[in-house]
Amino acid sequence: MDKASLRRDFLQKRLNLPDDEVSLKNDLIARNLFASLAINGGETIHIFLPQINKKEIDTWNIIRRLRLMFPELRIVVPYVIPKTKEMEHYVLDTQTRLVTNQWGIPEPDPATSQIVDVQGIDRICIPLLAFDERGYRVGYGGGYYDRFLAKCRPDAVKTGLSFFKPIAIIEDINPYDIRMDSCITPEKTWIW
Repeated sequence: MDKASLRRDFLQKRLNLPDDEVSLKNDLIARNLFASLAINGGETIHIFLPQINKKEIDTWNIIRRLRLMFPELRIVVPYVIPKTKEMEHYVLDTQTRLVTNQWGIPEPDPATSQIVDVQGIDRICIPLLAFDERGYRVGYGGGYYDRFLAKCRPDAVKTGLSFFKPIAIIEDINPYDIRMDSCITPEKTWIW
């Protein structure tokens, strides 16, 4: 299937999930993520904040657990620069003031938050709608994460989070698509 079809089908599939199933899948993804995570405390991890009205994976439980298990870990979240296809990245701590953007996603207030250079990010948890068995993903179609990942260090670990198993192949991969290193699903962790 092509990206447009996958985007449409998997967004609808996700929206159709009953709330109790979403909750269970969120718990299983968090469990599998922590089972596969090899973190040393001084790292910087980038994680998206969830778009709850689209039943996106709830990363707040992951963030709370990261803070408890790795208090010295620096957690960074994205901010979409208005009227662009670019993101900036800011520290998320207990002092971070969040504002809701046009898509209903909480973001750090850039006026009061600490910006982080992309080259300082060690790990990235990536949102997606679908992914394939080769490690390529389909997002919402804006290209924000592809542009961001292209600026990251080559050794930054890129991990997708998905409610669903992979499809065999995304047909219209292009040179700008960046392959993930792994993807966490409720059933297992896929590694490439």
